[in-house]
Amino acid sequence: MSTIKSSAENLTLNADGANNDVIIQSNGSTKVHIDSTGKVGIGVTSIGTNDAVHIENGESYLVMKDAQQMGIKLYGDDTNVIFSYDKTADSITGGVTWAHADGATDFYTGGLNSRIKINATGAVTMPAQPAFSATKSSAQNDIAINSLVTITVDGERFDQNSDFDLTNNRFTAPVTGKYQINIITTLANLDQDATYIEVKLVTSNVTYTNPYIDPEGFDKDIAFYTISASYLVDMDANDTALMAIYIPDGAAQTDVRAGQTSFSGYLAC
Repeated sequence: MSTIKSSAENLTLNADGANNDVIIQSNGSTKVHIDSTGKVGIGVTSIGTNDAVHIENGESYLVMKDAQQMGIKLYGDDTNVIFSYDKTADSITGGVTWAHADGATDFYTGGLNSRIKINATGAVTMPAQPAFSATKSSAQNDIAINSLVTITVDGERFDQNSDFDLTNNRFTAPVTGKYQINIITTLANLDQDATYIEVKLVTSNVTYTNPYIDPEGFDKDIAFYTISASYLVDMDANDTALMAIYIPDGAAQTDVRAGQTSFSGYLAC
């Protein structure tokens, strides 16, 4: 037997008997459902096993309004979480976690993939932020003249987000943005008869040429010469960037020395 009691201060709805629920309906459909364990469902006939409050009603929002400070507090002895779910696929699309053990906050996208992590000291890391550092362990000898030649690489110190293609010696931008790209390489056996030597950063949008070397200004061939350059470049998604060298005239004798080339970059903004 169910009873309804009212007093000057309280309204009590009591579903007598073991394991009975309190259900409020309108026009034959359930609007509020309180089960025997105290879990609350709004717009649902059944409540998920781990759901303290379950709301379903088309496009729904939890709205709180007050003139004073408002907020949501999560209390727990382990990790506190807020997750977004795709109802059709019944899968996580993103979320935030706060870990009690180490005080870290993680932000997730594309499922349960940590994209931004803030540790207890406030240090911020982004595990999927595009960043790479490619290296060259072998020499590239006798660079051809009068043609643009790619400076090859054969190793990686790191390739965060896997955007660098070692086979084709190039970085591919995963998203549109501004990228900081850095080049350093040491050349050997520079021919003084070359009109000039240019080390270039070749991107899909622009080819950057700097620095520029004029070996004709020397009275003999140059044994070694180190070149470095840094650029903040604009790249669209799927644009590429690679290192290249151009030497007009002279002899095809200039080498890129082994172990002295670095090609690196990252998404700046």
